[in-house]
Amino acid sequence: MRFAIAAALIAAATGQAAADFFVVQNMQTRKCAVEETYPVSENSMLLLNNKFIERSDAEAAMREVPSCN
Repeated sequence: MRFAIAAALIAAATGQAAADFFVVQNMQTRKCAVEETYPVSENSMLLLNNKFIERSDAEAAMREVPSCN
């Protein structure tokens, strides 16, 4: 029983630690950013139509977007 509780706590902790990253552009300022939340604002637009597991992957992909450079 103790093992099951410990396993459940570890699974919950690692599930919360995993984050998704999105490349987002603010349509008013035309600035791009990497954000952890899916853009829901009318002023924000999701670029690349993709989510990234690692922030560094999202930042590298953002450098490849012409409108972000």
